[in-house]
This record gives sequence, structure tokens and C-alpha cells, in this order.
Amino acid sequence: MREQQIPRAACRRGSASDRRARDDGKRRRSGISLLEAVAAIAIVGLTAVSALESVGGDMRTAEKAKRATEAEALATSRLDFMDLLNDRELQALPDTVEKGTFPPPLNQYTWKTTSTPVSEQAGVYDIRITIEWPTGSYAVRTYAYRRPPLVTRQ
Repeated sequence: MREQQIPRAACRRGSASDRRARDDGKRRRSGISLLEAVAAIAIVGLTAVSALESVGGDMRTAEKAKRATEAEALATSRLDFMDLLNDRELQALPDTVEKGTFPPPLNQYTWKTTSTPVSEQAGVYDIRITIEWPTGSYAVRTYAYRRPPLVTRQ
């Protein structure tokens, strides 16, 4: 058997796409493509937006909780003050008791107080206290009993 020799020119033959296909298999790519970079930036951006929304929601919740706690404490202090009033004062609240503003640093809070006698029972009052601030309000309602003054007949 005779070996056939293929001329060198025939070895080099082939289309340019054939040569590129052979070269691509041998070459190694370094770096990342533009598409990979854009996808990574989009993922990081979406994650950052989600994290910021979560932190913003937590801050709003914390602010609401702070306001509610302060308003409840202020309402309790006004209720404690109302315990000091007698029957006559509850029937006609003095102006300084009916409404006002708290001293600094709580001066953004104001209060309004009403005291209404319950018609069916002497000495029982419906007391309502509303604490207000620029973005909201907090209301408390309770009943109080004061021994009515004794009426003597002459």
C-alpha cells in the first residue's frame, strides 16, 4: 500500500468560518461580557431598592410607635391631673385644664379635655382627653366618680 501525500496547499484550504471554528475552541476568553455586566448591575440595583424600601418602612413604623408611646404617656398624665379635680371643677373645667400645649421638648403636642356629667347618675362624669400633634391624634375616654356635694334642707 502506498501512502498518498496530500499537497500542503490542500491542508490550508477551507473557508474562513472553518478556521474560526477551530480557533474558537482553542482560545480562552478573559473578562466578562457586556451582557453579564448589565445583568449584575441590574441585580445589585434591585437588591438595593428592596433594602432601602425595607429600611424606610422600618423607620416609619418606629416613628409611629414613638408618637403613640409619647401620646399615651401624655394622656395618662392628663388623666392623673383630672383625678385631682373635685365635683364642681369637673362640671365646669377651668380654661387651663380644658386645653393647652405641653412644655418643651413636647411642645408639638396639644391637649383638649371634656368632662360631661352622666345624666342618670349623680357624681359620674364622662371624661375625654385628646392629644394632638401635626400628623395625628390620640384619644382616651374614661368615667370618673366624684362624691356630689351634700345638699342640706333648712
